[in-house]
Amino acid sequence: MYHNCDMDSLANRLRIAREKAGLSQAALAKLIGSGQSTIGSIENGRNQGSGKLLQIARVLSVSPEWLETGRGSMESVQGSGFANVAAAPVGERRIPLLNYIQAGNFADGGQNFTMAEVEYLLTDLDLSERSFALQIKGDSMRPDFTEGDRIIVDCEISPRPGDFVVAKNSEEEATFKKYRLISIDERGKEIFELVPLNEDYPSMRSDQHSVQIIGTMVEHRKYYRRN
Repeated sequence: MYHNCDMDSLANRLRIAREKAGLSQAALAKLIGSGQSTIGSIENGRNQGSGKLLQIARVLSVSPEWLETGRGSMESVQGSGFANVAAAPVGERRIPLLNYIQAGNFADGGQNFTMAEVEYLLTDLDLSERSFALQIKGDSMRPDFTEGDRIIVDCEISPRPGDFVVAKNSEEEATFKKYRLISIDERGKEIFELVPLNEDYPSMRSDQHSVQIIGTMVEHRKYYRRN
């Protein structure tokens, strides 16, 4: 329980809001595109925000005025709480970055993740709350997608032929492939194929393998590295 004396400085207010959101200094710094030293210096009272207070308040879903001055309610007027994958202003929507096992579990609509379990990406896309990010591994989708690239997937968008999708395979893990519609059976169910861009890997047909579409890719972030 926090007392009024805990709220008497920007340093204490930031620490309280950050801890309530379940974020470490490093995690919060990553969400605002800064270094951990920035958050640490504010919480140590060495600076007054370095122009980052509005962005910090939005990420933590607290009132910017409360964070800066201590006046008014702690909760943002846009809504209370620290919901996972909550709606946020343009450019600051947080998308959980999952591994392939977590992404496979994301096929279950009841699955959720805490801030301590995953990292987050920021996006300005208008996406559903059933959205997540995935980091590409392996070379089955080369040359368009290379290991380390990141994609954002919306589970509420149904794929069209030629779209890239994340699907759940028989091993309960996610797989990232190109969606190719083959036919529609007598019950109206789509029979599709998951196609790798690298011809050295096999395709998977939905009528021959246990596969379930999780979501459709809506953004691809390609990273260029120097050795």
